[in-house]
Amino acid sequence: MNNIKKKILYFLQDTTVRVVSLVLFVLLIISFFVFPEFYKAQWHKVQSFYYVYQGDRAYKKHKPQEAINNYTKALELHPKHVRARYNLANLYVAYEDYYAALENYKLALELKPDFMIARIDYAIVLSEATFNYDKAIEQYDIAIKKAPKWMYIPFIIDNKKTYKFNKGVAYYNQGLAWRGKSLIFGEDRYKAKKFLINAVDSYEKALKSLKEYDVYYNLGIANQLLRRNYAAGRYYCKAIEIEPMNYEAHYNLAILLKSMKKYSDSAEEFKKAGLLLDSEGDTIKTRYIYDVLNEVNARLALDPEYMSLRQKLDEEEFGNGKVTYLHGKLVISEEFDKAMFKNFKTCANKELFETEEDLEE
Repeated sequence: MNNIKKKILYFLQDTTVRVVSLVLFVLLIISFFVFPEFYKAQWHKVQSFYYVYQGDRAYKKHKPQEAINNYTKALELHPKHVRARYNLANLYVAYEDYYAALENYKLALELKPDFMIARIDYAIVLSEATFNYDKAIEQYDIAIKKAPKWMYIPFIIDNKKTYKFNKGVAYYNQGLAWRGKSLIFGEDRYKAKKFLINAVDSYEKALKSLKEYDVYYNLGIANQLLRRNYAAGRYYCKAIEIEPMNYEAHYNLAILLKSMKKYSDSAEEFKKAGLLLDSEGDTIKTRYIYDVLNEVNARLALDPEYMSLRQKLDEEEFGNGKVTYLHGKLVISEEFDKAMFKNFKTCANKELFETEEDLEE
């Protein structure tokens, strides 16, 4: 009796499975006819992922036109593919088709409003390519405030750190936009100053997560334009400590010291800037720097500090014959590298900038 029951139950179960499977299959077939657009969209989505994959491969192989073609096909099939939109926008930037890039960044952000990198890139193009500083500044504010959902998996992902870094990038570029806006209102001194103060504020916020040369250097420029000489000097010195072999900070510091009538220190920084440019073979800029250096030396000749400077120049290692010219370029011996690096890393009259403060106007 028990065996008969088992057989009946097995038969019913087996039959039930078959019936349910058949019903589901029939429903699936019917759904193809009832919802053809849905299945068509899913098929297009699958195809679009293939074209995005091909576009990414071409992107990595530095084949931009092939990548554009694949991303375009992907978006024709599935217009809501965010990465395809974003990568396509980046490629248009590379081709300097900025308005096409802006359109694709905008569409990507409509699909994913918290896409922070896309919003920062969108703002950079608005600012640097189309000079739409107001809209760029607004986009940087949105990027900073619209934090993504936090994800943390030990040793794999921690997007809080990524957000903090990107926030610094947004503040830094916002500072550049404020400075660019100040140049437009150059004749209106009140507005220009206000925008420069905003630039300084953005740069200083960027420093919380981006302690890099460019941030310190641009803080130096903004403060110099605001005639905050001591603050400018401090930031130029910080930039020099990070990248001592970059001539720009040395040159700007030299100009700053010249305006402060610190001619001996100015001459020292001009000399470093000239040597760095000379080693790169940039003869036009080098000639200009040495022309300004000659002007500084002419003023220095009338200054009581002149003799002490001459003595210092005679004693320092630059005059020991370890710097020579070969085929029209400056050549520095290997044993001199460390001494030169140490010399270039220390900015002239650093103590002055550290001990003195600017008076607010």
